[in-house]
Amino acid sequence: MINQKYVMALAFATLFSCQLAAQDNRDPQQGRTILQGPVAASEMAIWEQRALFASERLGLVLADKQQLNVIVPGQFEYLAVYNNIALTYDTQVDQVQGIKLNLNNMQRLSLLPKRAFQVEWLCLQPRRADNNLYAWIGDDAGHSEQWLLSSGGQWQPQLVRSLAVSMGALKCAVDDNEQLHVLDNHQGLWRYPAAPHMADESELVVSMPNNELSGLTIKAGQITMIDESGQVFDTQGDKVAAPFKDGQAFESLYVAETQLWAYSDDKDQFYQAQWQPKKIKATNATAQIKEIPTAVESDISDRAGDTMDDPAIWVHPTMPEKSRVLGTNKRWGLLSFSMQGEQLQAIAAGRVNNVDIRQQVLLGGEYRDIAVASNRDRNSLSIFSIDAQGSLTQLPEQTTTLTDIYGLCMYQPNEGELHVFANEKSGLVSQIELKWQDNHLKATEVRQFSVPSQPEGCVVDDVNNKLFLGEENVGIWAFNLDDKSANLSGKMIIKAGEALVADIEGISLYQADSETGYLVVSSQGNDSYLLYNSTAPYAYIDRFRIGVNASLGYDGSAETDGLDVTSSSVGRGAWSQGMMVVQDGRNRMPDQNQNFKWVPWSAISQTLQLNKE
Repeated sequence: MINQKYVMALAFATLFSCQLAAQDNRDPQQGRTILQGPVAASEMAIWEQRALFASERLGLVLADKQQLNVIVPGQFEYLAVYNNIALTYDTQVDQVQGIKLNLNNMQRLSLLPKRAFQVEWLCLQPRRADNNLYAWIGDDAGHSEQWLLSSGGQWQPQLVRSLAVSMGALKCAVDDNEQLHVLDNHQGLWRYPAAPHMADESELVVSMPNNELSGLTIKAGQITMIDESGQVFDTQGDKVAAPFKDGQAFESLYVAETQLWAYSDDKDQFYQAQWQPKKIKATNATAQIKEIPTAVESDISDRAGDTMDDPAIWVHPTMPEKSRVLGTNKRWGLLSFSMQGEQLQAIAAGRVNNVDIRQQVLLGGEYRDIAVASNRDRNSLSIFSIDAQGSLTQLPEQTTTLTDIYGLCMYQPNEGELHVFANEKSGLVSQIELKWQDNHLKATEVRQFSVPSQPEGCVVDDVNNKLFLGEENVGIWAFNLDDKSANLSGKMIIKAGEALVADIEGISLYQADSETGYLVVSSQGNDSYLLYNSTAPYAYIDRFRIGVNASLGYDGSAETDGLDVTSSSVGRGAWSQGMMVVQDGRNRMPDQNQNFKWVPWSAISQTLQLNKE
């Protein structure tokens, strides 16, 4: 334990006759203030309008009027502060330490677990979309991690994902548009998408080969960098100021309004200078997409890579809470999950891609529940019967005339008739009738029609005899199935652009009542889900994302292929209005194989205020 009296004496000796921002500490040549700070303190922040330092010898030190106070004893390196949370690195135990800042009760929060790399930089990321606080930590060998630190004010650190960053990384900062910026001495300034659902992508935004950059900060949307000689650079890499003496080995930077602080390793002290930031042109803020936390996630795929694809919901006839979610593993077969996400059944049917279900179809004199999946191994239909408890039994596979089968959806025009619409990447669509014969379903092609380019997701409104088909890079088509023409023609009703960002993947239909229905569409290009009215003129309603559920330790969903919705009850309470299930292409918290995520429809209705609609 550090002796508090010794610490205070050491801090006082260090600061003797050294007042913060005092006139007698002004450098006459540079018009700057020497802000000495505590010993062995290389990073600082402003908290409660006072300078806060992380010291490797003293701990967390707060400047108060003309003295420094050790508020949390320790050996700390690196510092980031947001509201009343400070994040630092405890060099005694080599772990990241959170501290709850309160002048009356400073509190050390639980440490992050020891990492497999030496932490050499860190920064905080508050998110407006989910009101969670995240952090990035990393080293100079290309390792970095994103952590969820707190949710709803509760400190509960959880690893979100790992991210490979540039070699030589030494500082980081996150902007208001959820972009992580990382500084390195080899190439310059890199940018990475920082939202927890985003892809692992990188962009070199400021090319400065073999630079001596040492500090990075982002304030009010403006990026500021400093090099070891004290020169200050903007987001284009242009030198904009040189407020400090050369040759001082500056290694950190902090900006607040019209003041700059920089730490000199040679002098072991901070310098403060006046700063007039460049006025930046106001830009339209990125529209925030509402987020609904994941309620359930399924067991993960048995293998890495792009495996899970399309889900379908089977509703239990008498006990809704025992409903099931089917999902395709497009490497080898069809899976079945409980409402709690536990995998219950797996059938090795082949490379099934899309799946759909119809229940209570009168076939062969009996009411049956049927699931059909597109099988890419043999360009065929994999067919399954579902018993009253949700168990699957595979029926004989049926051939199609397609040569590269892809998407699929089902159509039940009346209680005793069943059709499938299967499509291929060329744009060709085949309508196939399924009839019960010799104790199985036999497929007969009814007609073919096409769209100009690759489709996949589709859904049929059985009540209004409408097929909705997504042309992945273009938009959504509607086909009137009352038209019995041999070569059916459709109408483009929703074009990609603005809210709907290609690829257009999963499409499903939520039928609230006889008058109200919603088309639900996966906007894969921006990891969101859109709602449209299911009747002309198919007005856009709103959009949302499925986001992090910190209390359950679930991440959100992203890069979604297939999805399904139902308005039938699948349980009590929140689940009585039905549900939505989606494929998650980037399963995190931590990084894992793909799976499916679902949320109750009541959460969607409440978030988007559908009752008002």
